[in-house]
Amino acid sequence: MDNCEYYDRVYGCWFGKNIGGSIGIPVEGTKEFLSVPAAEPSEILPNDDIDLQLVWLDILKKKGVKINSSDLAEGWLNNITYPCDEYGFAKVNLKLGLKPPVTGYYNNWFHNGMGAPIRSEIWACIAPGRPEVAAWYAWQDASVDHWEEGVYGEIFLAALESAAFYSRDLKTVIGTALSFIPGNSAIARVAKRVSSLHGEGMPLKECRDSLLIEFGHHNFTDCVQNIGFIIAGLLYGEGDFLRTIVSAVNCGYDTDCTGATAGAIAGIMTGREKLLASGYASNGKVVTGKGIRDIEAPETLSELTKDIMELGKKVKDKKDLPALPASFSLPPLPDFSPPLSYAFEISEPFELEGIERAEEAVLKNEYNNFTMKIFKSSFFDLNPYFRKPDSAIFLKGIIKIPKKKKVKLFPASTDGVKMWLDGKLILSHHQHSEFIPASHRPGSPLAEAEIDGGEHVVLLEVIRCNGKLDFAWIVANRKNFLLTRAEYQK
Repeated sequence: MDNCEYYDRVYGCWFGKNIGGSIGIPVEGTKEFLSVPAAEPSEILPNDDIDLQLVWLDILKKKGVKINSSDLAEGWLNNITYPCDEYGFAKVNLKLGLKPPVTGYYNNWFHNGMGAPIRSEIWACIAPGRPEVAAWYAWQDASVDHWEEGVYGEIFLAALESAAFYSRDLKTVIGTALSFIPGNSAIARVAKRVSSLHGEGMPLKECRDSLLIEFGHHNFTDCVQNIGFIIAGLLYGEGDFLRTIVSAVNCGYDTDCTGATAGAIAGIMTGREKLLASGYASNGKVVTGKGIRDIEAPETLSELTKDIMELGKKVKDKKDLPALPASFSLPPLPDFSPPLSYAFEISEPFELEGIERAEEAVLKNEYNNFTMKIFKSSFFDLNPYFRKPDSAIFLKGIIKIPKKKKVKLFPASTDGVKMWLDGKLILSHHQHSEFIPASHRPGSPLAEAEIDGGEHVVLLEVIRCNGKLDFAWIVANRKNFLLTRAEYQK
């Protein structure tokens, strides 16, 4: 591949990333099948899908191409301010002194999210036609804030995109990508399944619905279903750039990510010149969001492409770069000491009938049959404390914070919760809800309060109706980061 073709395909990648993300952003989180028209967006919108890769670009330019997860972890601490989901939990883990890959695993319910798969393009673009190298970079990247399928998802896409620089055959590039991840992983299985359904002639909507039955998750950012939609977009798009993007976006869920990634892959395969010759406008801006800081970011796609090409030459010249082996499996996690500790006293279970009398007794300290439990993450397994459905338990703890602060107190639960702070009821809800332990998500039942420095008594009444209960105790600051300076007294 000569420099002209290299430029053409790298530019096409980021052009597609821009277009696809901007088409998908307005409908992000929609779980219904959509009918987004196949039309270019009126403007290019900022997207973390590109922002985070601009941070990696800055690190590569300053440190060189021999980087690893530790170098990328520095970028998370110094240059990235996004608090959302896996990003926020991983940043807290880094601030607590943990190292990758523990940072992607510990206390991170969102470790299978799309946050890592969406930043695979830079590794493919600096290692075109070398999927084993692109996949190794992806492993280093994803391990900072993801684990399991979240890691396999970025490896899969980086390898696929690297292979796409030299092959226009989707079956071939998908097969290459699959060779780097375990065949029993959910990413591998969803890739094979969507390829099979498309091969059988199943319409896109029916294919999408079938994928959701087998691989669907209530968290719209879960990567397995969304990577399935990306592959569906590529297959059902049949080589047409916009049709590829909207086929992915119309499947719903994390549409900015699916549209952006499908667009990037279609852009690599098509190239800038063919896209412009087909009538697509050359909106060559790089639009950054508010979640990154203190980096030198290119302002145009042309500048971005040239920066990446310079790095690609350095990768090509280095024959000793690490490569990911075929059928890579995640290694065992290293031993570590969980840095979080939550001390709560837990009551015996009470039947819901007459629960008001139990509440009164606990609030007046007339009930003392509590057992102390130390939880080592924000996610509490409370199921062993219930003996039967339609009952409630109380958790009582003393939280100490160093100074006056506005906080979000969030007992995330799939059933009902009441919460008292220093004897005052500040939250009461009884609803069966999907478990999304993120204080920034709209509709989360939480309480916001400004509390003085010192000790405060927190009392929780947690209800379990039927089935398994999911529960997390999250105290976040106004920026939605976990408040780690809070101490819990025994």
